Amino acid sequence: MMKNKHGYFRFSLIAVLILALVGCSSAATDSEGSTGENGKVVLEYYTWTDEEAYMQKVIEAFNAQNSNIEVHMNTISNNANEYNTQIMNNLSGGSKMDVYSVNGTTSLGLFSSKNQLLDLTDRVKEDNLDVSAYGPSFQEISEVLTEGKYYALPYRTSQYALFYNKALFDAQGIPYPEQLTWEEYAELAKSLTKGEGADKQWGGYYADWIISPLGAIQQGTTILDDSLAPIEEWMNYLDRLYYQDQSHMSYKQMNAESIDWIKQFENGNVAIMVNGEWTVNMLKADIEAGKTDIEFDMAPLPLPEGTSDPITVGGVSTYMGINPASKNVDAAYEFVKFVTGEEGESVIAEASVLPAYSSDATKEAFLNATGLEGSGYFFESNTLVEMPPIAKIDQVYNLYSEQLDLFLFQEQDAAQAIQNFQAERSSVLN
Repeated sequence: MMKNKHGYFRFSLIAVLILALVGCSSAATDSEGSTGENGKVVLEYYTWTDEEAYMQKVIEAFNAQNSNIEVHMNTISNNANEYNTQIMNNLSGGSKMDVYSVNGTTSLGLFSSKNQLLDLTDRVKEDNLDVSAYGPSFQEISEVLTEGKYYALPYRTSQYALFYNKALFDAQGIPYPEQLTWEEYAELAKSLTKGEGADKQWGGYYADWIISPLGAIQQGTTILDDSLAPIEEWMNYLDRLYYQDQSHMSYKQMNAESIDWIKQFENGNVAIMVNGEWTVNMLKADIEAGKTDIEFDMAPLPLPEGTSDPITVGGVSTYMGINPASKNVDAAYEFVKFVTGEEGESVIAEASVLPAYSSDATKEAFLNATGLEGSGYFFESNTLVEMPPIAKIDQVYNLYSEQLDLFLFQEQDAAQAIQNFQAERSSVLN
């Protein structure tokens, strides 16, 4: 009897211990979040569809290096409003979303202000991450928009440059452009303009959706300044390109005919074109798809008179952050750190996508991918923020865009446009 009693006791004790261990294991799993069949922590990452092709390669590189973490990508429509709405729904609806991409500085301000991004500041400082590699624009955005805190880290940046069709320069025996002033740009565009109708060759192309006053920003002016004289001057410069010199397709024509800017360049109708870094990937994709056989390269963005060092406009534009409600915060941070660090950014650069992290390694990867001698300029220029990082900047830019639109449709002069804008801006900011 005693023996059986002790045996029962031992069995009961073992059973209790097993149940306790199972309970601890279950609790640990619940606190850490979802795990896969292989015992790995599974991270649910969300981004928009345009990011899928190259981000999948980054994810594969990360997964290959981490035996205990597996990242799964989910994509949402490219439409900015639809994407942000879906992310908001995920954040408020108990989704298992751990990590998500943030499209633009305005969205960064939106999500961080609503406490929908985990504060990474202490982690970044403890790991001594080199945030200077993201350039001064990231510091300015962090200081102004998020009061010096890091709620997300950038993995893409945007910059404007000058793209040119090499064949059109060769045909006229004109040397390829290097660093130009805006005055030199205007004269070059005029010299490259010829023909009529279907045979028209535009010397330059300045897309109707480029709202930011690039030349004024290069001088240190923003649309928030008290004095907007440089912006008024820039508006008159655009009038010169579109209507006085007639070296660019006019603003009216671009709007009336819903012109596809990339096709104009690819079809050989345009010699030089101001546009963003995304142009490299778009052109390369169309060349590989057999849609065009254009031979192109790029040069620095033209500069205001009296400026010598290359200055472009743009800044860090795409970020990655963590859902504060994630049960996999530590693993999520490892993924964010990888993507926005030199190794992950090099994988991004290998897809001809301009990385936010600037180093010899990412520059080499980008140059090798693009095959463009001029693409090194992106890593050498000083980049000024395109849109000042304040809460109501979208509203202010919309007001500026409306007045610029009336001016470029020749319904008012530049002085009246600036006066109207300043009055409307005051009502919004006050």
